[in-house]
Amino acid sequence: MAVCICPHCKTEISAALAAAYSNDIECTKCKTRLEVASGSRAISSFCGLGAAAVAWKLSSGSGGDLGAVLPTLYAFLAFGGVSALVVLLTANLSNAPALPASEPVHEAGGHGAAGHGGGHH
Repeated sequence: MAVCICPHCKTEISAALAAAYSNDIECTKCKTRLEVASGSRAISSFCGLGAAAVAWKLSSGSGGDLGAVLPTLYAFLAFGGVSALVVLLTANLSNAPALPASEPVHEAGGHGAAGHGGGHH
């Protein structure tokens, strides 16, 4: 299994952690918010689509009661499995976009907590 490297402090991050939390990884040393780079995601998606096409082609000739459903099921499983394995092997980390800052909620009308919030007047 490949090891991913933090682009800031060069700390090793496990590939399993990068694959499991691909949108929100925190470096254990410098606490920088990271994500799997879009290039790694694209490679894994294309490999998954290729595996799904092969699985579809190999299972599309099957007959029986489930003959119409099995190619879709096998293609779905092949895509999920192969794309996850490719992310495990080829993931590069990059900076994640900053989280939006939360703002306090202001109540409309200025009535406060004990004001007109009920349904009957």
